[in-house]
Amino acid sequence: MEPSYSAVADEQLDQVQASGDTELYNALVTVCEFILDNPALAQRDSAAITTDVGIRLRYAVPGHAPYKVFWASEGPRIEAVFPYPN
Repeated sequence: MEPSYSAVADEQLDQVQASGDTELYNALVTVCEFILDNPALAQRDSAAITTDVGIRLRYAVPGHAPYKVFWASEGPRIEAVFPYPN
């Protein structure tokens, strides 16, 4: 079974956790868990972008603009988490 998080997303989440911003880290993990547990609902509320590796979905982290969680519906799988302008 393929991991639910890419190596990039794991590293980015580790960096946020190490930064000491517990509120942001918890918000990111909550969004990631929502996406993985409810991909159909998450897809409805996500924007889609086209990348070199295909379509990726972008879900805003409530209360923590401009942070977004980028994910692939296949799996589903969390690809990346970082600040991204609207």
